[in-house]
Amino acid sequence: MRFADLPETFRSLAERTGVPGAQLTLHRAGETVTVTCGRPALTGAATVGPRTMFPLGSVTKTFTATVAVQLVADGDAEFDAPLSEYLGELAGARSRALREVTLRQALSHTGGVISDFELGTEGPVSPRRYVQALLDRPDVWRPGAAFSYSNTGYVLAGHLVERLTGMDWWETVDSFVNAPLGLDIGRLGDPAPGLAVPHVPAAGGLTAVEPALPAGWEPAGGLAATSEALVRFALAHLDGKLVPAELAAVMREPVAAEPFGVADGWGLGWALYDSPDGSWYGHDGTLAGSSCSVRVHAPTRTAVALLANGSAGLDLWTRVAAEIGAGAYRPPRVEFTNPPDGREFIGDYYNDTTCFTVSRRGHGELGLSDGTGLDAVLRVGDGDLVQVLGMDEGTHVGRFLREPGGEVAALQFSGRIARLRVAP
Repeated sequence: MRFADLPETFRSLAERTGVPGAQLTLHRAGETVTVTCGRPALTGAATVGPRTMFPLGSVTKTFTATVAVQLVADGDAEFDAPLSEYLGELAGARSRALREVTLRQALSHTGGVISDFELGTEGPVSPRRYVQALLDRPDVWRPGAAFSYSNTGYVLAGHLVERLTGMDWWETVDSFVNAPLGLDIGRLGDPAPGLAVPHVPAAGGLTAVEPALPAGWEPAGGLAATSEALVRFALAHLDGKLVPAELAAVMREPVAAEPFGVADGWGLGWALYDSPDGSWYGHDGTLAGSSCSVRVHAPTRTAVALLANGSAGLDLWTRVAAEIGAGAYRPPRVEFTNPPDGREFIGDYYNDTTCFTVSRRGHGELGLSDGTGLDAVLRVGDGDLVQVLGMDEGTHVGRFLREPGGEVAALQFSGRIARLRVAP
């Protein structure tokens, strides 16, 4: 797609998906262009501009990972040493994963720690306090053995950053990333003029909501920025401006564990997405009513970032990525030959307090529920791959994991592992 066609194409796609406002930056062949559309808030008169900031959601993790790798470059931390060597409180944790998880595993979501632990409190919570509350939580999987997306792992990385620098997580990001690049990156929750207001579906349309992040999750999702700042940050990983080139390359190298269901590969902070032109690195992020996506194709130094303040933002990203040719994950096709009996899959699958229940339904079907509204049909195919039918977002793909002896041990769904019959 030509630069000249970008504004019209982007605004047309945004109107089709119904996002209230969006911001797109594309860098290609040494040229950068930013286009915007819509309004920061449905009730506001101002339009989205190039300096309107949006919540980054989980794209924040790429900043936390960058700071952690800077500490490795300075000799203050090691990728493969247990975090408990730096965070002594982890040595007494109930969870083997918390006792043994390394920085490499935390940054690549392969540490086996629980995914989405929430304190259930309001107001600011430091990573130190959050980690203290983790110490009696259970394992999810063996450290280093499989991919299970974990916000908790990134709070551990944020706590490590604070312990080693003597500054809080935000001060470190501001000093180690914003200052060297001259970026206008903000902290979610701080006064920020022009922050786009998230919008969620409601009866008859959309309704504005406050940007919300569970207490203590700042290192996993607590930043806001513009699409132009995000593109500059992502490209800086190719220029040695943030971390040495050899460590920047390590951040883009896939670990052995497959990030089934969410990406084609995962490095240290960056996800990897295939395309006919080769791999792109990047990340997606969502909070209620907002979304963020960034991708970089290293060989051509092409970079794109899209921010939106509506729940349909990822749908808009899918369409924009197709127009630009950016890397995108395509889940494996599930083949059905000999339907399994299904009895071995029935049970409760836990990731801390999250519980997926697989049960028998009429006509021999299996069902999947989670007690919060998910109530779907589960079809098991070859290789223990599963299709989850009946969700609002369409069909989702997952798989069952087995122990070496062949027993069903876990369900891997939406990038997260839930273990069979291990209650919190």
